Amino acid sequence: MKNLILSLLLCFVILPMNGQNTMKLICGTGEAGFKDGKKSELNKPIRLTPYEKNSIIFADINNHAIRIVSLDGKVTTIAGGPDKEGYQDGPAETAKFKSPHGVAYDPKSGKIYVASASNHVIRMLTPVGKGKYDVSTVAGVPEKSGFQDGEAKTALFNSPHAVVISPDGGLVIVDIGNARVRKIKNGKVTTLAGTGEAGQMDGPPEVATFTYPMDIVMDMENVLAADAATNLVRKIVPGVEISTVPLQGSLKTPHGIAIDAKKNIYIADMGTNRIMKIDSQGKVEPIAGTGKPGTDLANLNKPAAVLVHAGYIWVADLNNHQIKVIPLP
Repeated sequence: MKNLILSLLLCFVILPMNGQNTMKLICGTGEAGFKDGKKSELNKPIRLTPYEKNSIIFADINNHAIRIVSLDGKVTTIAGGPDKEGYQDGPAETAKFKSPHGVAYDPKSGKIYVASASNHVIRMLTPVGKGKYDVSTVAGVPEKSGFQDGEAKTALFNSPHAVVISPDGGLVIVDIGNARVRKIKNGKVTTLAGTGEAGQMDGPPEVATFTYPMDIVMDMENVLAADAATNLVRKIVPGVEISTVPLQGSLKTPHGIAIDAKKNIYIADMGTNRIMKIDSQGKVEPIAGTGKPGTDLANLNKPAAVLVHAGYIWVADLNNHQIKVIPLP
């Protein structure tokens, strides 16, 4: 009996440390839909950003909405909705989005930035009262794709997929259709890396290439990018060089990227339906997902994004229409 009790205790200690299959469902029924509250429905959540202490903001692509979810599972829509597909600035109650992807939150100003992929613009939600926002366009020409640096209002983007706030207050953008990483600062748009040609060449910013840079995360002043087409993680030292992060293992369609305080990198590995951890030595190991798409809690179905926040790794489980969390070690 003592041996049995000891074995059970060891199981309870070891299994959570393994990291796999310890996910907790936060929101979403598993079916596509649109509903707020604690019995919420989502339709392809794609990108995540930290919000308040125990909550995040996420972009819900097929609902064309920007929404908040807390750890207790309560979902609140702050802009957009399935009946508001299109392009329109103004009060959040009437503003329209089309396939919003990247989101970033500035806790100092309370502003929320959105990479509105199908509108080909970067939008901003400015708080104007408790729970109320005004939506404006900060860069790009609405509904017009292309490539052009310069003044933010005349610059052109092609399906921007992610946005993060850099330490200097600028916005760093993944411009996937142009195979570039770009920056908005002081009303100007510049290119940080990428020539516009598809590839995986390292080197100075003017020669380095990407293919499908899907997501980015800031590592102090530097930028880490997940390139879904080349299955690589790239490091951008602005104005200096772009390099490939050496990996002891492989990725398959890395679609989301995050980093923790210990410099561990987390990848939403869409092609394997897993969340992968890359340690400081480059070792790649799965920490969640069985490797097969499914609807059970232990499974993921095309995980699209990861986020380190509030002691958890948050996961946008795209095709399950859910958001889940994994406890950080």
